[in-house]
Amino acid sequence: MIKKALLIIGLIIALLIAGCAKTPTGNKEQKESLKMPDQITVQAPIAPATAPLLKMAGQGLTSGVKINLIIYKTVEEATTRVIRNEADFTIIPVNMAAKLYNNKVDISLADVNTWGILYLISTENGINKWDDLKGKDLYVGARGSTPDVLTRYFLHKNGISENDLKITYLESPEIAKMMISGLAKNAVLPEPMVTQVLLKSNKARLVKDFYENWQAVEGKNTGLPQAGMIVRNSFANSYPSLLASFQQAYASALDETVKNPAGSASLVQTSLQIPAPVFVQSIKRTHLKFVEGEKAKNDVEIYLTRLLELSPEMVGGKLPDEKFFLKI
Repeated sequence: MIKKALLIIGLIIALLIAGCAKTPTGNKEQKESLKMPDQITVQAPIAPATAPLLKMAGQGLTSGVKINLIIYKTVEEATTRVIRNEADFTIIPVNMAAKLYNNKVDISLADVNTWGILYLISTENGINKWDDLKGKDLYVGARGSTPDVLTRYFLHKNGISENDLKITYLESPEIAKMMISGLAKNAVLPEPMVTQVLLKSNKARLVKDFYENWQAVEGKNTGLPQAGMIVRNSFANSYPSLLASFQQAYASALDETVKNPAGSASLVQTSLQIPAPVFVQSIKRTHLKFVEGEKAKNDVEIYLTRLLELSPEMVGGKLPDEKFFLKI
């Protein structure tokens, strides 16, 4: 009996020792899982808010982490990468971010950076207000994109049915070329394409500034949160310090871009094929500002509520809950 008892005690001690021996190994594995990655993947569109990322991609972050920057051409391309977890950060229309979140994609809104870059432009003298578009052809960016979403909102607010005019959906670069060549007379375009059209067509003129229109309807202190940066929650949870470092670097670079657009104009011309003089001039009509996701919550909820009232599918059928807004 004594031998048997000693044997059992010995087994228990051996197990305890083995368990203790495994503890450091577990800690080591945990530390390794939190080790900084060699690089992060960021995707962004051909748009003003991407300009700061070009310089950041060339320099990397202060921690030594490199930035793999992917310039996407369509929102569908971007959302596919997000769903597949192939991008850590993505600049995307705010309504599409909400739609992804509402469809159980594990992302958060890290910041809003684009607060108004859309304009209604025309080469027709008789087009001065929304009502003048009745019976006309209007060219707008791809269906479901921000230009489409906001155009339909303003038409609705001015009592104009989509049946009162003919809306043709094309990619914005193609629309800009058509405006310059005279094939399109009325269009909704973002900067810097607006500046490009105005410089190359002596007939083209600004009719409506979407930013001013939004504030006229929603209040002068209400922002127009068109696009922002989303982050994979698994990345945010694993690398909180890297997330904060990236956010700070982007906020600083965005502010510098607004203050000194000439400083990044050559990079924009090379990487985004936007002529440097066009980019510099376009910043005057571009509302860029870094606002953390949680601090942009009020403006974002107003924006998404209006879109939800107009067409639920624009935001994924409902307002996202508060977990949608990243807290740092």
